[in-house]
Amino acid sequence: MGACGGPDGRGLGVADLEAVLIEDVDVVLRRWHRECADRPEAERSRLLLLALEREQIVAVAYREEAVAGRVAELDVGDQVRALIRQTLVWIWKDEQLHAEFTRGLLLEAGGLASSLVVYGRQVQGALSGWTSSTATNRMVRSAPLRTGAAGVLVAVAKSARRMPPELARELRYQTFHKYCALNVALEASAEFAYRRLVEVARSEEERVAFDRIRADEARHAEAFRLLTEVITEDDRLADGVSAEDLAARLARISPWFIPAAQRPRPGEAQRSFGSGARVVVRGGRTDAGKAAVLSECLDRAGLDRLAGRARSAAIRVSFMLGYDRADRSNISDPELVDLLARYLRQHGVADVAVLEAPTVYGNLFSGRSVAAVARYFGFASPAYRVVDIGADMRAWVFDRGFVQKTISGTWLDADLRIVMPKLRTDPTEFAHLSLSTLEGSTGAIDESFYAGRSVDFRSATMMLLDVAPPHFAVVDAWAPVADGPFGVMGCHRPVQVRYLYAGADALAVDAAVLADLGIDDPRRAPIVAQACHWFGLEPGSAVVDGPQAPLRKQLRGAHSSSLLRGLAAVSYPVYVYLSNRGELFVPAMDTTAFPPSAHCAVPTRAVRWLSQRAFGLRAPARVR
Repeated sequence: MGACGGPDGRGLGVADLEAVLIEDVDVVLRRWHRECADRPEAERSRLLLLALEREQIVAVAYREEAVAGRVAELDVGDQVRALIRQTLVWIWKDEQLHAEFTRGLLLEAGGLASSLVVYGRQVQGALSGWTSSTATNRMVRSAPLRTGAAGVLVAVAKSARRMPPELARELRYQTFHKYCALNVALEASAEFAYRRLVEVARSEEERVAFDRIRADEARHAEAFRLLTEVITEDDRLADGVSAEDLAARLARISPWFIPAAQRPRPGEAQRSFGSGARVVVRGGRTDAGKAAVLSECLDRAGLDRLAGRARSAAIRVSFMLGYDRADRSNISDPELVDLLARYLRQHGVADVAVLEAPTVYGNLFSGRSVAAVARYFGFASPAYRVVDIGADMRAWVFDRGFVQKTISGTWLDADLRIVMPKLRTDPTEFAHLSLSTLEGSTGAIDESFYAGRSVDFRSATMMLLDVAPPHFAVVDAWAPVADGPFGVMGCHRPVQVRYLYAGADALAVDAAVLADLGIDDPRRAPIVAQACHWFGLEPGSAVVDGPQAPLRKQLRGAHSSSLLRGLAAVSYPVYVYLSNRGELFVPAMDTTAFPPSAHCAVPTRAVRWLSQRAFGLRAPARVR
């Protein structure tokens, strides 16, 4: 095993530091076990709070921007650098999943006091993670204030006995080799702590989840240990080590440590998702040309060939956020959905299903079943059947992620899977496109969105993409199109643009739309960045067949001014943590068709009325 330092006091060996940290954790765990001998729930809570703080530390310390510079400096060749980056990124995503899961378990207790304790420990963990990443990076000259602040926090933690002195000495800029050696010890100590959580789990289901996290931590330690073996102490590639050799050794630890294209998938045909397939763009002047534009897009993008090999097709659409027939700007066009279904049948597909999932509106208003909303907006055709994803769930075990245990059976079984989003502006994703439209395919949307969740909605979508990605995507950017800061929810003044995008790679289709909106790097959209991290993808410029749609000029979006950008920045945490699970912020619902399911208090009605008028969440008076 490589050394991290020596007897000169400048650093401990890997085994020595690992032993010190594990002993420190063991002392704490033994004390808690004695103190809570007759209160197992109290011990479990302490262990979960420790786990949450620790997971948040590494979720921040391992984040991409914190380690990208160090990896870029390595003189090891592009292929090895890419493998190291993917390994670190996936460990980071693992830790984020762990933090979400443990926080969700802790918040099950409910109550303001316990919630404040939980969020306080998470903030404390985030601050510690920032301190760790700052202290171990080369920032003394470029950011002296940040480096100095990190040093002060390390000193405070040491004096308060919140950090072993041996660890405090290691939190300084060192070579990448020593950075990996430090993380071998940190991950090994985390794995040791999770052994106790496995023992005190409330149920078999919880025990399995904790053991899964424990195994993740063990794999992280093994991966960092491997990196200390292949990277020399002067941060070069060890003699005799090749990119192919490193990839094979990482894959034996976990296939997730290598890019998706290199992961073995026995019996699976080549995936189109992430392939960079050509995106076809066509536009029209009036609605009269809609059918011809769609047909040309589908033919040019190769859907005719895919449909010719399929007997069944599933089309994921968007209409459950619709609130009034007078505003169709934030729902899929029923005519386009019907035309797509007829196209598939003409090319030999025998069974076409149109899929949607229930939303939080169903908790607030009556008549909001998928079938009822589909009828209200005119989604009825002999060319397809409507499927309620909420009633279509099938038990499934995912390789990665937590909590989600089901998947849409119709989507999973379909020979041809198509996602057909309606273009709508979005405060966090810039636009609600293909990846966002897949939300809710592995479980209830509201269970992965609001405070108290145990998995975030983007990770839940990635779990679907790993198992059953779409084979094709069609973006409906045909008038009316919802604009404004919260176009995804509704639009008082929709835009009259008429374009369609189609391609075999949903990620490339989304990238093409984002580029036309002025977003040159699609990874600025969090869900696209999440997909790139999960699957080891490096998206380039989309290969486009067709004109550049003038979306940037036509749509104001949520980022066209500093005021809107500030509003977009705060909208997500406000909605997630302060909206009472979406109750405060809803568009002006057609209450004749969808009456409120419960009495709405005056303050709630007032907030809704103000937000509907301030942000245009009401049916249009006119179009522009």
